[in-house]
Amino acid sequence: MLIDWFTVGAQALNFLILVWLMKRFLYKPILHAIDEREKRIATELADADKKKAEAQKESDEFKHKNEEFDQQRSALLSKQQTRRKPNISGSSTKRGRLPRL
Repeated sequence: MLIDWFTVGAQALNFLILVWLMKRFLYKPILHAIDEREKRIATELADADKKKAEAQKESDEFKHKNEEFDQQRSALLSKQQTRRKPNISGSSTKRGRLPRL
C-alpha cells in the first residue's frame, strides 16, 4: 500500500483552513454573544441586589415608623384611659350618674 504524500498534505492543509474558517466565522461570534450575555446577566444581578438592599432599607424604615406609631398609640390610649377613670369621691359625676364612656 502506497501513501500519496501530496493527498495527505492537501488534506492537512484543508483541515487547517477549515479550522481557521470555523474559528473566524463561528467561534468568535458565538464567544462574543456569550460574553455579551454574561455582561447583561451580571448587570441585571447587580441591579437586583441594589433593589433588594433598597427594599430592605425601606422595610426597616417602615418597621421603625410602625413601632413609633405603636408607642404613640399606647401612650395616647393610656393617657385617655387615665382621663376617663371616674373619681372615687364622685366629684366628677353629675346628679349621681356615672360619666358616659
